[in-house]
Amino acid sequence: MPKRDYYAILNVPRDASDEEIKRSYRQLALKYHPDKNPENKGAATKFREVTRAYEVLSDDEKREHYNKNHLPKQNWQVHFDIVYGDDDAEMVLIPAGEFLMGSSNKETDETPIHAVYLDDFYMDRFAVTNAQYKTFVDENPEWHKDRIPQEYHDGNYLKLWKEDSYPYGKGDYPVVAVSWYAAIAYAQWAGKRLPTEAEWEKAARGGLSGKIYPWGDAIDRHKANYGERWDGRTSTIRITPVGSFPPNGYGLCDMVGNVREWCLDAYQSDYYEHSPSKNPIAGDSISELLLNYKTCKNSRVFRGGSWYNAADSLRVTLRMRDIPAFAVTSVGFRCVREEL
Repeated sequence: MPKRDYYAILNVPRDASDEEIKRSYRQLALKYHPDKNPENKGAATKFREVTRAYEVLSDDEKREHYNKNHLPKQNWQVHFDIVYGDDDAEMVLIPAGEFLMGSSNKETDETPIHAVYLDDFYMDRFAVTNAQYKTFVDENPEWHKDRIPQEYHDGNYLKLWKEDSYPYGKGDYPVVAVSWYAAIAYAQWAGKRLPTEAEWEKAARGGLSGKIYPWGDAIDRHKANYGERWDGRTSTIRITPVGSFPPNGYGLCDMVGNVREWCLDAYQSDYYEHSPSKNPIAGDSISELLLNYKTCKNSRVFRGGSWYNAADSLRVTLRMRDIPAFAVTSVGFRCVREEL
């Protein structure tokens, strides 16, 4: 018999705030209270059900235990070899070869479509999580929330964390509000680096050619987290745990939606007009960039769209950018490595 989903019973999302849970319970309890439905045995059963759900989800300790032990787990079929990075993150091989990068979309910085050859590389299956990032900051005090130098963030670094602890029960959620500088620091600590734009786009396509999204040309709410409402409050940020949606053809999850992801490249609007055909990167070479990344000031690229973006922002070709100190609750990152 399937285990009951208390979130579904209360009609709230998995990351609902205490206030949202309380408000939903009050509405449902009033609707199904036995005193209002004396002849309806089903209403009494429903009242007990929503009350039990509220008792669990309104208590932090009970909710954490429930999340770990009772929620139905996704069981995606795996048809690829998984290896592990130095940070124990699952990684998969993105094979060497040529692909067509860019689009004929109205966005001029995505044109022209051009052939790019990439050597093979490994990429994290999931965005870096809060739990993984905490291990990094615990071992590297200079990247703590209250110690990071001012020039490496915009004042919002690890905005959702309290001191050096991520929100309770959010260990498997993507870390967000991490600047480009901090993302590179994590990657180097883990023996990796950020992907180039070309690497990210090839990986996001999952082996498909010319498609709008990692799965095809039609938007699908069951395949990505996007289009959620946000009114500026922390309680309405709708990030989902990594791996909540099915993987693409390479085995990568959440390449679009949920959180946008940093890339190594400097942003150049006309880069595709003169991009090298093999292993391209805009700006300095990879080796020079990684050696001198703390001195970079020009805008950097992030890709993928996020939990609150509209469907159009989930296109695998969409290019976005901001200063490397940029840190917001819609941007995270994942890493790559050339050898394991």
